[in-house]
Amino acid sequence: MNSIINIIKQFLIRNRSQILLSKISNRFSNIISVDKTDLAWLKNNQSDLDDFLININTDLWQESKSIHNEINERANKILLALNVKLGGGASDKLLYFLVRLKKPNTIIETGVAAGFSSLSILKAIDFNKKGKLYSSDFPYFRLKDPEKYIGVLVDKSIYKNWKLEIEGDSVNIPKFLNSIEKIDLFHYDSDKSYNGKIKTFELVKPKLSDNSVVIFDDIQDDNFFKNLVTKNKYQFKIFKVDNKFIGLIESLK
Repeated sequence: MNSIINIIKQFLIRNRSQILLSKISNRFSNIISVDKTDLAWLKNNQSDLDDFLININTDLWQESKSIHNEINERANKILLALNVKLGGGASDKLLYFLVRLKKPNTIIETGVAAGFSSLSILKAIDFNKKGKLYSSDFPYFRLKDPEKYIGVLVDKSIYKNWKLEIEGDSVNIPKFLNSIEKIDLFHYDSDKSYNGKIKTFELVKPKLSDNSVVIFDDIQDDNFFKNLVTKNKYQFKIFKVDNKFIGLIESLK
């Protein structure tokens, strides 16, 4: 009997069924428990991204724009050749700017896909000559050999500052946290369910300091970001980029 159980366990692990079922469960609970997104609140609190960046540092904004264009040119060539549809990178300009500005030592991101955000962060780290990126992802089931597409845009010359794990946030994040003392910048763009966001934020929260920067993509999906910042009175900004909303927590004080 034990041998049969072990065989079943190995099958589930190989097919990532446990994580898949967890994702399905999270998405279902999200549908039944989360109230309608407060789009009026998002729009009333949104700022223009370029104006925000220019007011902080005009030269760095120009640099970030240039890198954003480079990344998109690279993406167009690579993804066109691959002929597959992967996730985009709505916040890569913001991420590059913040990493160059803040010069963080430790960055964690969830959700890699083709690697728009990963590439922007790693380019900034390479320029700063300091920092390390820990990336958490999970392969697309709809693609054949999906692992090979994760971070496909990232130039191998900057791999040295990158730690990538692809077993899902619930497995990857604890691995990362065991080896780091503090998270200076956290970027969330993975499980879109309300419960998934709660679970991941609760995992990383003990490693965040008052001065850590936190970014959530696709905050129009539900009221998670609104509830988080209003309940905790965090200082925040909201930007609309490519018909999506991005939430930036400037201070956790």
